[in-house]
Amino acid sequence: MPTILRNFFYVLFIIFIFDSLLGNKTRYNFLQFVIVFLGLTCIFYLINFYYQKITYSTKINKHIDELKGYHPVTELYFDEENFYIKGEQYDVRSIWKKITYEVSGNIILIQVEIGTPFIYVISEEETDQYAEILSFLKHKAKSKKK
Repeated sequence: MPTILRNFFYVLFIIFIFDSLLGNKTRYNFLQFVIVFLGLTCIFYLINFYYQKITYSTKINKHIDELKGYHPVTELYFDEENFYIKGEQYDVRSIWKKITYEVSGNIILIQVEIGTPFIYVISEEETDQYAEILSFLKHKAKSKKK
């Protein structure tokens, strides 16, 4: 709102200077002109506001639809010495003594200590190998008790 008012006063100042330069030759009612100009300015900014609101909503909805359709594939590799998670955004490899896990309901939280904690979440609905992953973690990783 302050930017709109500042722009309005700048335009009024320029119109006032232009009106002063013209002199008495083409004198018109300056107050009427200011009122009409203020009305048109308000209408213009209202139209612009609703246009920006509609385009913003459209862009946000498109972005949400793109995110809903995104299903990244993550691969887990376990062996006797290493734990390896390969995803589209990251590759995390660690030895088993730096891995802890916690089971909360039907979710497994795997924490890898690599300087900063990295937590990977596996839910039972997400994979059909939930039981195998849990049994392997029980033998190789430390359980994180609360």
